[in-house]
Amino acid sequence: MTEWWEEMFDSPWQAVQLGWETLEDAEQQVEEVIRATGLEPGMRVLDIACGTGRIAKRLMARGFDVVGVDITERFLEEARSAGVTVERRDMRDLRFAEEFDVAINMWGSFGYFDDDGDLSAASSACRSLRPGGRYLIDTVGAEGLFANFTERDWFRAEETDVLQQRSYVAGTARVETEWTFIRGGERHVETSSIRVYTVHELTDLLTEAGFTSFGALDDELEPYALGARRLWMVATK
Repeated sequence: MTEWWEEMFDSPWQAVQLGWETLEDAEQQVEEVIRATGLEPGMRVLDIACGTGRIAKRLMARGFDVVGVDITERFLEEARSAGVTVERRDMRDLRFAEEFDVAINMWGSFGYFDDDGDLSAASSACRSLRPGGRYLIDTVGAEGLFANFTERDWFRAEETDVLQQRSYVAGTARVETEWTFIRGGERHVETSSIRVYTVHELTDLLTEAGFTSFGALDDELEPYALGARRLWMVATK
């Protein structure tokens, strides 16, 4: 059976993501990644679900040794063209063994699977890290979601109008979203399903995956609090 993320990232979303650098300050985000993880010169970084290499190529430009993994070949082509070393892999089965100092999972790419699948993804990241390595997950925490939840939203990127219709399902702790892409008079609909964790739940999952200490920040690197827009969880092996 085809999973939602396989269809979603082969949809008109590709054009949106390929042009995303025009919509946010990637340089500032890279600065925050470095600070949050304590990256130092010479360290190796694993960018999990690296997409187009938006973060990876900027880390490389600052002298870090970076490998990106993703499952969408079109995004990997874009990352390769920017000089990023990439591999096509499912994040649940990375097959690295204590090769990296830092692993990052940015842009809400955690929570795609059921709880066992998310545990496999976290465990795979943990195995990829050397002892003392750090794992950064950038996601929407439940504490922020509940304070800011909106059922409908939209934005425009790459000549595409993107409409979102969301619902939170309490029984599964997942946000189910219908995405409507309108471009040149054509309309295309896809769906996504993301598990939303509280800090406590995510800490428990990461503990089971093999991590031993944790820090919860927002995306401005302040202590994570109720209503924060993003959760940056930093776990240490």
